[in-house]
This record gives sequence, structure tokens and C-alpha cells, in this order.
Amino acid sequence: MSTKPTLPMTPRDILRENALQIVMYILGAAICALLWWPLALLYLTYAVLSNVLYMAWVCPYCGHYALGTCPAGFHILSGRRFKPKLGTTFAREFRRNLWVMVPGWFVPPIVAAYLLLVTGFSWPVLALLAIFCFVAFWWLPESSKSHCEGCETVDCPRRPKPKAS
Repeated sequence: MSTKPTLPMTPRDILRENALQIVMYILGAAICALLWWPLALLYLTYAVLSNVLYMAWVCPYCGHYALGTCPAGFHILSGRRFKPKLGTTFAREFRRNLWVMVPGWFVPPIVAAYLLLVTGFSWPVLALLAIFCFVAFWWLPESSKSHCEGCETVDCPRRPKPKAS
């Protein structure tokens, strides 16, 4: 258990926490637009929808959701209208429903690979792909690790496991 007090998130904290994910989605939309501009709109629509579904299916099982201290602010955005069901845990729902977020992370690299390998090599496409991958697969996960320290959600799959002695 954590000994540090958990403070409610301010709008500035929430924006800061979500900024990298927003940047990731904008970069992904830019990549998709290079292939076909309506794909960028579909991608952004999916990004919003997948986050709403994540809020409905996973967030109610997180300790931060109930306390109103979610770093991403999902407890505010959903208005706590999603309720957990008895007999399930955060870890189970996280693993079971994480698939809803996967296309948001992998569609842009697939589109960029298609653009680079099929339509012709382009330095701007390669640069967008590199920046997207840096933000999505390193910077965003690295920045969210700070929330794992002292987190009360003990069954979270992302929680660091104690080292065996």
C-alpha cells in the first residue's frame, strides 16, 4: 500500500497526462491521411470510440476510477456512469478488453509500411513513422510508469512485480 496521499487530478494534470496520447493519434491520422484522407477521419473516430469503450469495459475495475484520481481523467469523462460487475477484477478486464485499443497503436505503422514499401519510399513518411513509434511505443509507456509507483490497484498487469529473494 502507498503511504503518499492520492490527490484529485486537476484539468492541467489530465491534459498533461493525455497530451502524448493525443499527439500519437494526431500523428497516426497524419500517416493515414497520406494514404487516403477519409482513413484519417476513420482513425480519429476509432480513437475516440476505443477510449470510450475502454472507459466502459476496463476503468470501472480500477481503484483510481472509484477514488476519482485517474491520471487520464477517465473518471471525469465518463461521469462514473459505468459500474463494475461483481465477480471480476481489473486484471481480468484489462487483459480481456485491451484489444479495443490495439488498432489505434498499430494501424498507422501498417499504413506507413504500405506507403514505404508499395507506393514508394518517402523520407517524410519514414520521419512520421519514426516519430509515431517513438511517441507510441516508448515515450507514452515510459511517462505513464510514474503512476504505477504506489498505485493501490494491486491486480494491475502493469504493476511492477516484487523481486523474488
